[in-house]
Amino acid sequence: MKCHACFALVVVVAISPWTMAEEPIVFERFENSAVGNRQGRVDFVEDVVGWGGLQEPNRWSAAFDGQLDTSIDYGAEKRVKRSGCSVGAFVKVSERSGYAAIAADWSEDGENRSWAFVLTPRGGLRFDVSPDGSFQGGNKLETAGRLIEPGRWYHVAAVSQGSTSRIFINGKQVAERIRAVPGIFSDDQAHLKIGNVDHYATTGPRPWQGLLDEVRITLQALKPADFIRTQQAMPPSLGPVPERFVMPFTATDQKDAIAWQQQARRRLMQLVEQQQPRNSAKDVPLDFQIGAPQPKEGYTRYPASFQGNDGKNRIECWFTVPEGKGPFPAMLALHGHGGSRDAVFGSPGLYNGFADRFARGGYVVIAPSFPHREYCATMLWDLLRLVDILESRTEVDADRMGVAGLSMGGEWTMWSAACDLRLKAAVVSGWMCTTEGVFSVPNCECWELPGLVELMDVCDVELLIAPRPLLFESSEYDPCFPIKFTRQGFARVQAGYRVFDAADRVAQDVWPAGHQWHGKVAYPFIDKVLGGHAATAGE
Repeated sequence: MKCHACFALVVVVAISPWTMAEEPIVFERFENSAVGNRQGRVDFVEDVVGWGGLQEPNRWSAAFDGQLDTSIDYGAEKRVKRSGCSVGAFVKVSERSGYAAIAADWSEDGENRSWAFVLTPRGGLRFDVSPDGSFQGGNKLETAGRLIEPGRWYHVAAVSQGSTSRIFINGKQVAERIRAVPGIFSDDQAHLKIGNVDHYATTGPRPWQGLLDEVRITLQALKPADFIRTQQAMPPSLGPVPERFVMPFTATDQKDAIAWQQQARRRLMQLVEQQQPRNSAKDVPLDFQIGAPQPKEGYTRYPASFQGNDGKNRIECWFTVPEGKGPFPAMLALHGHGGSRDAVFGSPGLYNGFADRFARGGYVVIAPSFPHREYCATMLWDLLRLVDILESRTEVDADRMGVAGLSMGGEWTMWSAACDLRLKAAVVSGWMCTTEGVFSVPNCECWELPGLVELMDVCDVELLIAPRPLLFESSEYDPCFPIKFTRQGFARVQAGYRVFDAADRVAQDVWPAGHQWHGKVAYPFIDKVLGGHAATAGE
């Protein structure tokens, strides 16, 4: 049997137009047979990729039944022994549930990790490379979800070139990462398998349910031109990005732009209302309560709380009042995932104490601790209740109110400023992006309010803030929002502001950092609009 498998592999490579400088270590064409050892139920079916077919006759693919013991097993001796390698296959998954292995030489039963190429539960792809058998989080490359839909053929590839990992779908690169630790472990005792992995992501096996075809594992870092390709180009996989949006911003004059804003704002608020009904302050009073004062540098901070829109839960916040005679300008300061009212005052950290900086800079600040919800936008009514609170306070000049936030707080900033014209300026930090950009990397699905993705590109929501002053903070190395897409989104927003004859009121601060608040441009930007002195408060 072993000799027969070797002979079959040599023959396939010899006649194939895909012959390379080195023979693949694995090449399964599944033309009614398999080179590796079939375990469990692997059938051969006449269901293959279309798009004009392949250069060679291709009639059969392998159907994996998703059972724990099903795979094509090559044993422990077949290994990838260098960092330049590629794994490619045509895939058609039947359904998504947990992780499902396309191919892997990996087991977490002992330190037997080498590499693994898997489908994620959300329909993305993940490529792991271990340098020493252990798990290295910095060596994991994962795409956004919903790129691989059940019932459709795709060509997928994972490529390791030196210490760089890349993932491709239908010949288009969809993810790239420089691994934290170079090298690839080749002394493991795991079995190299197609359609399964013994133990992965804390449990296993992780069987494939669906079809696989033309699975090729090589000791070369291939380029898309070297992948097995269909005669006609397969379309790029954009995942859930719609081909056309229902209500994109297309206005070319202010009249049409204002009409679009009114219609779009009404529709967005309807989408939120469908998930979270809004209660008026009459039906559910704000009931803003303030605790004992805490003296700080240049201001007094009060623990406070108010009644949430749902009428059931109180929301805690910090409320600060500057020294001196008011009324003062005011800022909402919004945290992101896993954050709190304390986080935005703390420094150092992701937030760099921006709430404290505004407070010391002469602003009344209100900073809530919001819960994480299934859909981030359903906090909108509580955001507007915060604006109600500020407007009601004698310490606040209601004509000089703004909002700023990082990450999910940046998203809340977008929503609140887009839907409440009382907010005169906004700083969206670590959020602004195109819809394609948000989907291009793994991100929390909480931003996907039902109906939003289809309605408009998410960067168009920012145009509901126009012509009010708006600043974006976009760090170059933000893993959540790739700079390429934040620049594209800003260009679109900037063009929209020109329609409002307000191009000078929108700006983007780009700097070399990760996912964090910057402030260098934000403080003078807000000071100019609202009249505080946050820019000099840190001196």
